[in-house]
Amino acid sequence: MGIVFLPAFAKSGTSTMTSCFEFTVSLRGIKPRIWRRFQLARGATFYDLHDAIQDSFGWDRSHLWEFRTPGRRGRVLAGEILDDDWGFEEVPDADSVTLAEYFDAPPEPESCEYVYDFGDHWAHSVKLTRRIVSPEGFHRRLLAGRRAGPPDDCGGTYGYDRLVELHRIGVDSLDEDSDVRAGWIVSGWDPSAFDLDAVKRSFDR
Repeated sequence: MGIVFLPAFAKSGTSTMTSCFEFTVSLRGIKPRIWRRFQLARGATFYDLHDAIQDSFGWDRSHLWEFRTPGRRGRVLAGEILDDDWGFEEVPDADSVTLAEYFDAPPEPESCEYVYDFGDHWAHSVKLTRRIVSPEGFHRRLLAGRRAGPPDDCGGTYGYDRLVELHRIGVDSLDEDSDVRAGWIVSGWDPSAFDLDAVKRSFDR
């Protein structure tokens, strides 16, 4: 995958250029697909990628997370640094591992997996769409997306499906934790909604 040079629209006399990675991130196990597309400057770390996924999907950073190579036996690329007393597998500090260390290493991998909340297990497919050089200076920017991210602690893909049904017909099929689930609906959560312009205002830097 080579570098794509975007046409320059900057005013004459400016020389700001940004080499960056463009990613498309999709939640696995959910239909219709929930996805986001954004760009990160080439010097970004896996922590920056974590930050971008959290902000673009609307997660609240309340759970553990990690990046892994694709596949059932994927190796851990980066994640949170935890106290040894937790007993978790030691992982490289995401704030110290750059995206280029992984995506530019031969044979230039084109994807990885991001797992957020090891209980609900929200698995995100992270695909490197392209490498580009932009005439604009930025750290990150959101390009596109579809559908609202699930609320935290809603019970994984199974709980999400029940929440979507509750939003559609006003009844929880199993009538469990109905007050809690109804609270998400009352708070304005709509599974089909994604306001790109509103999210861009807080996302783009």
